[in-house]
Amino acid sequence: MDNRKNILIVDDEPRFRELLCSRLQRRNYNIIEAEDGVRALEHAERARVDLALVDINLPGMDGIELLQRLKELDGRIEVVIVTGYSNIETAIAAMKHGAYDYLSKPYKLSELEAVVERALEKQRLTQCCAGLSAEVNHLRERSWSLPVGQSEPWLNLMQVVQKIASLGVPVSVLITGPSGAGKEVIARALHQLSNANCNPFVPINCSLLQENLLDSELFGHKKGSFTGAVADKEGLFYTARDGILFLDEIGELPESSQAKLLRVLETGEYRPVGGTKELHTNARIIAATNVDLEKAVAEGRFRQDLFYRLNVINIKVPSLSERRDDVPLLVEHFMERGKSLSALSLKFTAEAMARLMAYPWPGNTRELRNVVERIMVLNVGDLVEDAMVAAMLNQQQEQAAVANTAPFEEVIPLAELEHTYVKWAAEQLDGNLSALSRCLGISRSKVYRILKQIEASV
Repeated sequence: MDNRKNILIVDDEPRFRELLCSRLQRRNYNIIEAEDGVRALEHAERARVDLALVDINLPGMDGIELLQRLKELDGRIEVVIVTGYSNIETAIAAMKHGAYDYLSKPYKLSELEAVVERALEKQRLTQCCAGLSAEVNHLRERSWSLPVGQSEPWLNLMQVVQKIASLGVPVSVLITGPSGAGKEVIARALHQLSNANCNPFVPINCSLLQENLLDSELFGHKKGSFTGAVADKEGLFYTARDGILFLDEIGELPESSQAKLLRVLETGEYRPVGGTKELHTNARIIAATNVDLEKAVAEGRFRQDLFYRLNVINIKVPSLSERRDDVPLLVEHFMERGKSLSALSLKFTAEAMARLMAYPWPGNTRELRNVVERIMVLNVGDLVEDAMVAAMLNQQQEQAAVANTAPFEEVIPLAELEHTYVKWAAEQLDGNLSALSRCLGISRSKVYRILKQIEASV
């Protein structure tokens, strides 16, 4: 994708536009020209505009009105008003409506270049602050941290991640690996280690939404485009502009959505559901999957052209069984993250840690976190013995066996999770359903159902 800044020059004098265009193109800016406000707005609706140089006296729509319309279209656009008449009232009006600066003709082109650079730097810092704010809020919600590991496979992986993150030109990345291995953690590391880490990181799991809702989430929708669309909605491609859109479980993307995603990757353009105008995004795509996409392509379940566009660079995340040396570090990491679950400072005996390291971990780091949090809630005393670990791992295997043989709605392991066990855990966590679901390894809704059954049986 072209990462140059887009500058829109709006002036009804062709020679003046030509002069500015020639000068700014030398500074590696991408220039869009318009002779009036109507055409300027058409350009701004079709493509991203970072900065607009707007003459105050335009045919039809004057510069102040165009300034307002551009700001309504995209508040990120910086606008510099240019006029042949020095007028303090006009300058005040321009600044009041959000103009970055005001220049009177004639002026030195070097002066204009300086204003352009300052306006774009202000835009960059504003976006950086917004991105950091969004990231801080996300981290508070999900307690995400940088990848943890010291094993050879993990260190090799992080070297690859650092190399990709340092690339000056953004490319599409496909992250593969088993469920629970940390594919989103790697995607976030790519974001954090890149020079675009101030911009948004926006994740979505493609398997969690129906096809029509997925399109609405990705591309947005217009009011009235379907039942329940009571207002316009900006999609995640808009939210992730200039940042990263992380598409988890990309192998579950419906066929029609695959075609739309391919178009965005090729042109940067998309259309909201029910919309008539093309919008532009500069979002970088990182996709992840735990399925064999090449096999899916061969079976006709995934578009070959989309696979090639996504798979410019492939990163394979090792399973936890391939990096057993990282288990002690991960245990400490998960205990630190979940320290609110226990007032004790737990330590594992050598035998208990050895058992954790020897376990195959079919659910990878997600399963390890689940076991550690259960132990934090249920362990008596500050020393975790081998017997406790053995009991937790046996329970994991029993639940996995039930999950592999029973229909989904029968997976709730009520036989293993005695009502007294669940009730006691709920009391320890002050009824926090989210924490309880993590500790028990079942969904929040199922925890709620079990507690309701306990209440009914009392």
